[in-house]
Amino acid sequence: MTTNSGRILLVDDEQAVLDALCRQHRKQFELVPACGAEEGLRAILKDGPFSVIVTDFKMPDMNGTQLLARAGEEAPDMIRIMLTGQADLNTAIDAVNRGHIFRFLTKPCEPDVLRGCLEAGLEQHRLRNAERLLLEQTVRGSIEVLAEVLALANPSAFGRATRIRGLVRHIVRHLKLADGWQYETAALLSQIGQIAVPDDLLERMSSGEELPADQAAMLERHPEVARDLLKKIPRLQPVAEMVYHQRTSARNSSSASVVLGGRMLAAALDFDEFLTVGASPSQALKALMRESGKYDRRVLQALSTAAVTRTAGVTQVMPVRELRVGMVIQEDVRNTGGNLIVSNGHEVTQGSLQRLLNYAEIGQLTKNSFRVQMPQRIVNGVEANAA
Repeated sequence: MTTNSGRILLVDDEQAVLDALCRQHRKQFELVPACGAEEGLRAILKDGPFSVIVTDFKMPDMNGTQLLARAGEEAPDMIRIMLTGQADLNTAIDAVNRGHIFRFLTKPCEPDVLRGCLEAGLEQHRLRNAERLLLEQTVRGSIEVLAEVLALANPSAFGRATRIRGLVRHIVRHLKLADGWQYETAALLSQIGQIAVPDDLLERMSSGEELPADQAAMLERHPEVARDLLKKIPRLQPVAEMVYHQRTSARNSSSASVVLGGRMLAAALDFDEFLTVGASPSQALKALMRESGKYDRRVLQALSTAAVTRTAGVTQVMPVRELRVGMVIQEDVRNTGGNLIVSNGHEVTQGSLQRLLNYAEIGQLTKNSFRVQMPQRIVNGVEANAA
């Protein structure tokens, strides 16, 4: 029985060496042997994940440094160790620079030395994953807070951002893009800069009123406001740049993902704007295609297959006090002063629910029952099992 968590891949072109290592350490570790670099690479691709890889240097199909470099591309979190008889300085330098190794050991290696090295590698992997998980949770929590602030401060902008996220999610899946969360996050937070725009200006803009040049310029600056807010959050710098470039072309020096993200937002926002004023999806798409230089053709192709119907599921009239998180409001909700509280298409969050309840408590809603779309999981108030 192993006493250390995490799987370790052993790679050597001599089966006898692999057999000896497994006999020495199988009681303490979960070891997976692979004879040769090609077999090791196949194991990473088909049998992973592994916490640690230990490889020889001199092998006929590819050397250990080349294998570790490939391993880093396929499994960047895997801790890399080299165990070799080729102990010259150039080999060690190359392994460090190209293979980004954690430890460099020479043969023959005492069992206690290798055991300590494997334990350190597993601990390093655990710490790296724990740090990444903490960072991801922090980023996810920050995104949720920002989205909640937008929902409370500007329901109309939040409703639009939610629709844009749906379109971008479809584009990401259609194009099979990696790191799709960045594009979806950029869509959800694309309107966060509008919290700096006066409410009456936003209302006039939403109603189609033509704004004076100075006020229109104020509205056009919201992507810059958003970028300055978002770039302060760890790992959101690329998202911040995507949001900034939703209305302007990204610089050639920008990363490919930022360029694509900006153009994706531009197409989704304009597509949604056409739908909002009554155009059909095909009419909206034709209008975008007439400006061929402004949009990415791959994005437009993905939009041509997007389902834009936003009212799937069971819809019913629901008293405000029976609303639940996850329900989707199917009409604009205003207070007695005529101000928008939540917009049509808004998915109820904990913050927006409390806001509605507070307005209802002081009698400042124009009505106390609304049309809502019921998520499958809470139809008729009963939790449904996920498929």
